[in-house]
Order: sequence, then structure tokens, then C-alpha cells
Amino acid sequence: MKNRSPLRKRFLLALIIYTAAILFLWLGCYSTVYRASLRIAGENTLLAAENLTDQMSAEFTQMKTISSAISGSSYVQEFLEERDVTKYYEKAEIVSEIIQKAAFPITSTDSVIVINAQGDFYRFSGDLSNASCEELYKAFQGAGAVYTVVEADNTMFFCYNAPVFETSGQLPSRIGNVVMLTRLEKTRRMLSHDHPGIDMAVILDGKVILSSNPALEGEEADELSSRYSAVSSSAVAGAPLTVAAAIQGTALFPESGVLLALFLTVLCLLLAVIAVLYRYLSSYLVLPMANIISHVRKIGGGVQERLPETGIKDFDTLVSDINNMLDRTDRYNTEMISGQQKLFDAELLKQKMRMNLLTSQMDAHFVVNTLNNIKRLSNINENDKAAEMAEGLAVILGHKHTGDDLVNVFADFEVLRKYISIMNIKFENKFSVEYDLDYDLEACLMPGMILQPIVENALHHGLQGKEQDARLVIKGTIQENGIYFEFSDNGAGIPPAKLKTIRESLSETEMNDFPPPGLRGVALSNIQRRIRLRFGGMYSVTIQSDWGKGTTVTVSLPLIHDK
Repeated sequence: MKNRSPLRKRFLLALIIYTAAILFLWLGCYSTVYRASLRIAGENTLLAAENLTDQMSAEFTQMKTISSAISGSSYVQEFLEERDVTKYYEKAEIVSEIIQKAAFPITSTDSVIVINAQGDFYRFSGDLSNASCEELYKAFQGAGAVYTVVEADNTMFFCYNAPVFETSGQLPSRIGNVVMLTRLEKTRRMLSHDHPGIDMAVILDGKVILSSNPALEGEEADELSSRYSAVSSSAVAGAPLTVAAAIQGTALFPESGVLLALFLTVLCLLLAVIAVLYRYLSSYLVLPMANIISHVRKIGGGVQERLPETGIKDFDTLVSDINNMLDRTDRYNTEMISGQQKLFDAELLKQKMRMNLLTSQMDAHFVVNTLNNIKRLSNINENDKAAEMAEGLAVILGHKHTGDDLVNVFADFEVLRKYISIMNIKFENKFSVEYDLDYDLEACLMPGMILQPIVENALHHGLQGKEQDARLVIKGTIQENGIYFEFSDNGAGIPPAKLKTIRESLSETEMNDFPPPGLRGVALSNIQRRIRLRFGGMYSVTIQSDWGKGTTVTVSLPLIHDK
């Protein structure tokens, strides 16, 4: 997988958070609008259902009211009690007129049948057969006011039975029934309406006896609430009937699918805009900036490549400024390196001049002493010794004037032996010198004439005043971090105060210090300066001394092999 730059990762993360926030707001907006629309649509649908239930309730109430009005008419009561056939039919015409005026203008009743207590019936409207009328008599004999569904002549009817009582006596007595019938299909059509998703139902004794949806007939009324999203019901006044409107979920908010499709379309467009925005910003802002940052980091890591152009004007201006800055930096570095090289060369020349000065000071110190000795020997006619001393001086001077080059350790010790021989001629073999050198030193190099001034100090200042047993032990060893030479004498030693001064002088000697003029006290300081000028502060001269017992000087040098 290709690694994305941190800047691009942060941009992508910010865009994801922004997209998630938009989706969250979109879902919240959709949910709010959907719930509000659902509530409003539900309220409107429930209102329509309530209107329908009120209409049906009013229809059934009218049926009951008319039936009660007919049954309570004195003409109807007289008609039911009439036994004279002629008068019976005369009164029937009067009752028929009453029924026509009371019922048919305002109801959809198909049949009105009046039955007396003896089972005699009169059809004021409709065409029910005699057998069906007799079945109605049997069904409602002794029954009170009731709504029901009956089958007559192979046709289903919605029926209301109203008993008729004789009220002239002290106690009312039942004298017949007024039965009003409406074809079930006509009543079902009454339940029909223009609101899809709403099923109307007439409920009697907890069961659906009639519905605009025939599948509901015979169902328990309690099951309606589990099958529909909402149920609105209204009781028929004065009757055990309930008219219910069962509302399906799609009827509550029929436009929910359209709203969802609209919101999904808007969401897709929004996501497409975000994708295009990401592509545009990534190509023309984030990626160019990330590339610039990546190249700048490489420059910080030491890579001096120039930044490539991005093809975008604003960024290319920045790239041009950075490249110009790099060009100026390169020129400055080149000039600075050139200046530093010149300073280094000047400093190197200066140090070489100082080292030559130090060497010349030691030459002068040694040569003056030796020439004085040769002169003294010549004056006392010790010509052989003077000649030997002169020969030794010639060897030593020839070795010393090779400059400050590195010489073999054993070769330098050979010159050191010549010097000690000269000193023994001068002091009549007073000094006993022992050598303890690692054999491997034969393959090592060191600066010439570093050790001779130390031996000179030991003989002159340490052992010269000793009457006998004047010994000097010289050790040379190789260790892990360099070569160590140790010069130990059993001479007079150095007083503590003077030893402290010498040590302070050695520790304060810096690489760029010039030695003081003259010859006095120059030896150890000169050696310290020569070592530090050439090898730095890791190598040095140290001194230990016990007053009256002797002195030890240690010289440390780097380990340099002779090729």
C-alpha cells in the first residue's frame, strides 16, 4: 500500500469527519421531517377516519331513530292490534304513508316489515318472500331492539329490529316488531370512501359483522389494533354497535417513499460533490504542498536537490523562492568553506613556525651547553674527550635538524645515548643510566628530540649535586591508547612550592601560547607545547617529585607505526 503523507492523511481525516457530520445532520433532518410529516399525515388521516366513522354512526343512528319513531307511532300500534281485515288494510295504507315519509327520504333501507305478535306480517317495502318474513318473526320474537346481519332469500341483509309496545294500558305489552333491512352490499358500499389504506368496519359484540374489506368480517375486533397502524372507532348512540376505521401504515404517510427517494437523491449528490471536492483539493492543494514539504525535509536531512515545479502558479512561486534560497545557501557555503580552508592553512603555517621556534630554542639550549664543555676540555688538553664530544654533538645536531618530522623511536634513543655519553665525559662518568624499552617500540614513530631535554634536566638539576650513585632509569612501554616514556632519577627532587609552580605552568600551557623568551625554564613547557600543537590535549607531560628522594617525568604520545 502506498504511504500517504501526514498532510494528506490529516486532510483525508478532516474530510471524513466533515462527511460524517453532514451525514449525521442529513439523517437528523430526514428523521425530523419524516416524523413531522408522519405526524401531520397521521393526524389528517385520523381526522378523515373519524369523519367516516361519524357518518356511519349517524347512518345507523338514523336507522334506529326511524325504527323507534315508527314503533312508537299510535297508528302503527293500532295497525298491529287491528283484527278486522278491511280496517287492517285501511290502516296499512296510513302506516305505509308514514313509513314512506319517515324512512325512505333519509335512509337507504330496502325493506320495512311490520310483524304483529301472532306472526302476521306486512311488507311496506321490499320483496322478501313469506318464508323469509316468517323466519324474521321467529328470529325476533321476544327480542328487544337489536342490530344484526341476517340471510333472507339467499341475500345478506343488515337488519335492525325495533319492538312495538302497546302503551294505553297500565303496563306496556309487546304487540309486534318493526324490522328494517338494508342489503349488506349496499351497507358495504356505504362503508366505502375515497381514502386508500383505510378499512371501515362495523363491530357487534366484539366481532366485525360488516367491513369494506370482506376479509375482516368475522374477525375479533381486538385483532384490528395488531394488524393496522391505527384504529379510530365511534360507538353508535343508543346501540351496541361500534363503527371503526382501521388505518394502514401507508395511509398515514403515503408520500414517505417519495420523501425518502428525494433525500437519498440529495445525499448522493452531496457525496458526489464531496468526492469531487476531495479530488480537486487533493490534486491542486494537498499533494503539491505535501511534495514541497517532503523535499524540504530532505533538504533538512542534507540532500541539496532543487524542488521540482508543481505546475500550479502559486506553489511554483514558493518553489522558486526556496530554490533561490538554496542557491544562495550553496554560494555562501562554498565561500565559507573556502574561507575556512584559508584560515586553516594560515593556522597550520603559524603552528609550524611556532614549532620551529620551539625546536630552535631547544637547539640553542643544548648547543650552548655542549660547546662550553668542548671548550673546557680543550683548555685542559683533554683532546680525545673533546673530539668524542664534538663527534657526538655533530650526530645529535644532524638528527635534530631533520625538522619536526617523525623519527623511529630506537633511532631517537640512539641519539639520546650519544647525549648521555657527552654528559658522562663532562662529569667523568658520574651518571648511571638504565634502559627498559619494549621491543615493539622499534616499529613505532615519535617526534624527534622530545626526550633529550628531559634527560638534560634530570642530569643537571636532579643528579648533578649527588656525590655517588646518581642513577637515571628510562622506561618505554606501549599501551592501548599510546606510548609512554618514564624518566625516574634518585636525585634531589623538587621543593613542593616549585613543583606546584611547574605543574601549573604545564596545565596552563595552551596550543597557541608562545614560549617566553630566553632559555631558562623552557624545556618541559616547550615539550608540552610541541606535543599539544601536534597531537592535541589528549597527550602531555606530567611530573612527580619527592623532595630529597627524586623526580619522575612521564611523557605520553600517540601510537604511530613505522610503515
